Amino acid sequence: MINFNNIGKHSYAWDIIMPYYRFALRDIFFKEHVIIGQENIPPPGTPIFIVANHQNSLNDGLVIVTMFKDYRQPVSLARGDTFKNDTVAKILRFWKVMPTYRLKDSEGKSDLLKNLETFQIAANVLKDGGVIIMFPEAMHQQGRYLTTFKKGVPRVCFEAEAGADFNLNLQILPVNLHYSSVQLFREKTLIEIGKPYTISEFFEIYKTNPNEAYLKFNEKTREVLKSMVLHIEDKEHYEEYDTLREMIRDIRIINNYKRFNYYDEFKEEKKVVAKIDEMKLKEEGKFLNLMSETKQYSNLLHKLNFKDWLVNKKINTFRVVTKSFLMVLLFPVFLFGFINNGIPCISVNRFTRNFKDRVFVGSVRFLLGFLFYPLWFIGICVAASLISKSIIIGISYTILAFLSLFIYYRYRVISVKLLHTWRYYFKRKSDEVQELKNQKNKILSYFS
Repeated sequence: MINFNNIGKHSYAWDIIMPYYRFALRDIFFKEHVIIGQENIPPPGTPIFIVANHQNSLNDGLVIVTMFKDYRQPVSLARGDTFKNDTVAKILRFWKVMPTYRLKDSEGKSDLLKNLETFQIAANVLKDGGVIIMFPEAMHQQGRYLTTFKKGVPRVCFEAEAGADFNLNLQILPVNLHYSSVQLFREKTLIEIGKPYTISEFFEIYKTNPNEAYLKFNEKTREVLKSMVLHIEDKEHYEEYDTLREMIRDIRIINNYKRFNYYDEFKEEKKVVAKIDEMKLKEEGKFLNLMSETKQYSNLLHKLNFKDWLVNKKINTFRVVTKSFLMVLLFPVFLFGFINNGIPCISVNRFTRNFKDRVFVGSVRFLLGFLFYPLWFIGICVAASLISKSIIIGISYTILAFLSLFIYYRYRVISVKLLHTWRYYFKRKSDEVQELKNQKNKILSYFS
């Protein structure tokens, strides 16, 4: 049985591994990692309870750790069924992750009773001036929206305050996590840190009716997070919203920004969703027409196997031919990257191919890479040194092999885009493509 009682104790092993961890996550796994609002983080020694939306399984907790410049060591709470394997449980324990159990995942009342111990440990971490991370939805979402909040978060918060005679001054820190993709390598991530608040307004309610205090706390916290995240309320038309979110965002970014980061993209996405919500509220007929037009457009895109970013794009024949020629010339560079990185990349992809819950894919890809890629490159260094009989050549080759990982992956992405471009180019004058263009122009007219 793994003991979590001292999970809040400072780990010097963490201090040693953290620089590599941050580098692996921020600079290798993500191509853009934007943090907004770091000035809102209370100073060290302040008890902080981080509440965040939950879209990327294990990666959500891992990403939040990077927002602390002072290398604080927050403790996370995660669903208990993840801890069934002892090896996995020990790894999670090292990363300061504790289990919480939901009724549908538990194997009887004994598992649910373990939550009492977990919540007490978390409360003790807070009383010692530590940081707790918890996701009030209690499960990750396969979409950009918030679901209902469970009672776990307020229970821990009020227990911590009650244990300190309601003088703890616990700071609730809301965090918005937003990803361009939760599955792929070299995508974008945003951490937006909101302003902290206390729960003192609920103390008197808690003393007489804890459940009501929990509900009041969750109502406030959900409203705070809802104002920060990209929340698509309309589940019936979710796919249409999601299509429009990307389509209109890209057009606004091109038209309104000379330079932009992922936070700018996120803000434009929120404006698009707000515009559609307003249309639904004030002009229902127009809204329903937009949903119908968008669904038809998406179906036609799928039928033709085209990408939205190509539709209405002016394709310069010379540039496409030149780009294709350059890709042929650079194929040996890609081949070098494939030779040195293909085995681990393909192995990870095959391992995650059949995951039923696709939200886990990105987290598993990162964790496997984090754990095993150093061993892979050590093996390359040893082999290259032995073959060349020079450690200098071995190290130099290993550095080139590592850098070729990014070239290998980028080459693949560009090749796929180039293939789509050529397909669109050859069919650009067909009736179906003209219909696709007309359909997109109809949709754009709703936002003019």
